[in-house]
Amino acid sequence: MAAAPIRTLVVTGDARYRERAQGVLGELGEVTFALVQATDAEDVAWLVRQARPDVVVHDATGCEAVVAAVLAMLAQRSPGVGVVVICEHLTDAARELHALPKWGWTRELRAAVQRARLDGNELASRRKPLPGLRRDLRSAAGSAIARR
Repeated sequence: MAAAPIRTLVVTGDARYRERAQGVLGELGEVTFALVQATDAEDVAWLVRQARPDVVVHDATGCEAVVAAVLAMLAQRSPGVGVVVICEHLTDAARELHALPKWGWTRELRAAVQRARLDGNELASRRKPLPGLRRDLRSAAGSAIARR
């Protein structure tokens, strides 16, 4: 059985990243882009309401410290929306956000989006992983399978 498509919103001010994200995440489902450096929590909330994604991929390059507040707001307003942070530079603030390398391995980004869809926003207190649920993200096609 094929996994349901994942709707992904990519928030980045880097137009070059669009082609890469489409190539990597397009295999998982619909990819919507907001070509802005969204550092305002209200702006990101509006984007999420408009796009209705399963997962937000947020580029924190150059604004790592501010993105933490944006993610906290998303956890409150949209706890079921998964979040993956990417960053061009491995700063201390990026490490605290558990950011993936922006131009890193495609498989790692794809797997992170799949996990984020299953787990929601890790900062959201209302959403807890289901007990006894095991994730298998090893398939060659990159689909997520949840099994007991």
